[in-house]
Amino acid sequence: MQPITLQQQEQLKMHLLAEFSQVKEKVKTRLAVSSKPYLNELVDKVDEMNADLLIDSLIHSESHSLNIYKMQIKSIDAALQGIELGLYGLCSDCEIELSAEELFDCPTQQRCTACELKYQQQKVKGYKL
Repeated sequence: MQPITLQQQEQLKMHLLAEFSQVKEKVKTRLAVSSKPYLNELVDKVDEMNADLLIDSLIHSESHSLNIYKMQIKSIDAALQGIELGLYGLCSDCEIELSAEELFDCPTQQRCTACELKYQQQKVKGYKL
């Protein structure tokens, strides 16, 4: 398992930024057809918004597709913040290095396989009645 190089990290950063732009375009398309005027008004502002502002602007949306886009934006932003902080490529739980292969498969991956399994199991248990 090879750790990520700086060159690979830069490639992944460019990929994440492109993905963020694509999600913004999807958000704009969805906002444009919304029946809610306050959402229509956001279309022209989306391009200038950073991830936090965009998520905050969509906070009251009940649209399933916009909620999915919000989750995607959060994942992309978390990965980009990890790059900024020098923590990208480390499992957010146990801090072992994720392999370059894993990150190229899923650039927004936050956990190693073992920690992700544990996280998913705890998440499911939390929803049991």
